[in-house]
This record gives sequence, structure tokens and C-alpha cells, in this order.
Amino acid sequence: MRVNGRVLRYGTLAERRLFLSLGITELRVPRSMNPYTVARRIARAAKNNTPDMEFFKALATQAKRPPGQPPVPPPDFDRPEPVLPEHELVHAEAA
Repeated sequence: MRVNGRVLRYGTLAERRLFLSLGITELRVPRSMNPYTVARRIARAAKNNTPDMEFFKALATQAKRPPGQPPVPPPDFDRPEPVLPEHELVHAEAA
């Protein structure tokens, strides 16, 4: 399991199969949980069928977004201002 801040990504084929079986490729861990503890539980769930599997399913369904909803950028991600052609800027200022 690869931990990058609060985002977990699979590191082995078994973990990859587990993630893809639930329809996700990465998992953002809520702030109320320790990402390393969650990673260990997911790794155990990938090895065999334990109660950790139910825990992972609950996290995955919570993390899934409805189709069409854009992904939420992390809080430290800066987005540049939209760039508009000059003729659109002139019309916007005149209005």
C-alpha cells in the first residue's frame, strides 16, 4: 500500500484487485482516521476475507463520487485564474 498524505493507492496486485472490485483507484482517508492504520487494514483485507473487508467497503462507498461530479482538489492545490481572450474581456468590462 502506498500512502501519500491522506490518499492511499494500491501497491500490490491483490490490493489493486480489491480497489478495482469496488470501482476505485485511490482512497482518501478521513481526517478522523490514521492513514497508516487504514493502509494496514486494507492490506490485510486484500490477503484474505476478514472483518477488515467490511471496513474497506464502507470507506470506499463513502469516498465514491456520483458520476458527473468533478473531483475535489486537495486544499493545497492552487488553480490558475481562467484565461479569456481579449475580446471577451472588453465585453465583460463594458457590461
